[in-house]
Amino acid sequence: MNIRSATEADYDAIAEVHTESWRDSYKGILPDDYLSEQAAVDLRARWDDVDITPEDCVLVAEEDGKITGFIVVWGRPSPFIDNLHVRPSIRSGGVGAKLMCAAAAKLQSDGQTTAYLWVMADNPRARAFYERLGGVVTGEEEKDIFGNKALNYKIEWPDISVISQH
Repeated sequence: MNIRSATEADYDAIAEVHTESWRDSYKGILPDDYLSEQAAVDLRARWDDVDITPEDCVLVAEEDGKITGFIVVWGRPSPFIDNLHVRPSIRSGGVGAKLMCAAAAKLQSDGQTTAYLWVMADNPRARAFYERLGGVVTGEEEKDIFGNKALNYKIEWPDISVISQH
């Protein structure tokens, strides 16, 4: 497996992985009709409009030239892990952990020491994954996800160096 910085040429494949992951992970959380139809449109549009700056970290994992997962960390004003998605067929194979470690290393090399994310409350598998990597739940908030409301937990890493220790 190769982990590298994403390029604009990767955006179609990233949107595909993003949609595939949402359809699997958020089934029963977000409406079925949204996931089956509109999610792909919304996520593709999001990647069409993405503005990545040098403070941001967008990495892809690829195997045999095919993107299998990605992570997006917006570095402005403090590191926010916006997305971590892996193709459902290969989840629990270490891709997500490797992406988290690579992103944490990039953030540290940029002088960052902390990071946070929001995870859907009804996605205990993801929450457990982040907690295994040293994340701590520090709050909750209802979020609007493309017009769909969902309770989310805030998970923080006061010291992102712990991610690579797990």
